[in-house]
Amino acid sequence: MPTPIDGSAWRLMQLPGTQSAALAKLDRPVTVRFDSGRLSGFAGCNNFSGSYTLDGDQLNIGPVASTQMACPEPGSSIETAFHKALSGTLRYRIDGDDLTLTAASGTSLRFQQEPAPQLSGVNWKVTSFNNNRHAVVGVIGTSSITMSFKDGQVSGSAGCNNFHGTYATEGSKVQFGPLATTRRACEEPLMTQEREFLAALASAVTWSIDGNVLDMHRADGERAIWAVFE
Repeated sequence: MPTPIDGSAWRLMQLPGTQSAALAKLDRPVTVRFDSGRLSGFAGCNNFSGSYTLDGDQLNIGPVASTQMACPEPGSSIETAFHKALSGTLRYRIDGDDLTLTAASGTSLRFQQEPAPQLSGVNWKVTSFNNNRHAVVGVIGTSSITMSFKDGQVSGSAGCNNFHGTYATEGSKVQFGPLATTRRACEEPLMTQEREFLAALASAVTWSIDGNVLDMHRADGERAIWAVFE
């Protein structure tokens, strides 16, 4: 059964040893999401993911991996402090929209529940997609791939042609119907990019939003689409 900590994104409001003013200077808030034994989020500089287990009010954080981008201060220092604090066994308590994680030493992390993410009503700009050869690749040059979701319809630009189709969601699950495009012919490699993007979109079965980032994955766990809202 889902627990109160599961299925929501939580924004960091208090970090031991870090002033609130430093957190406020970040372009993107520090967040964590707990979902059926998997955690993910943004630590101030890099995205991270890992595992966790629950035992009563005890939250046990497993190994955590993150991307390796270098960032200026205060993001780098906040990230180091956050990963140090979000480790081992923590006692969790939820009071309304507030989540507190307390270590055995008595230091605490305090989070606030983020509003439920909205897939629709936003113009998403695709930054990378799965090329169906076990690689996530970026969009070519100045070409633009976009997506919009509304009332069960998805549409946008595939880099050369406009596309449209149907979709349905249930929680974090998504399913796409057939996707159709206009018939404009473009030079390679735009046409190859378009085919690969549309195949990647059709393969997506889950979605999540962290800040302004949309992350879609395939059934095999590989990333299908990575996009940001404009």
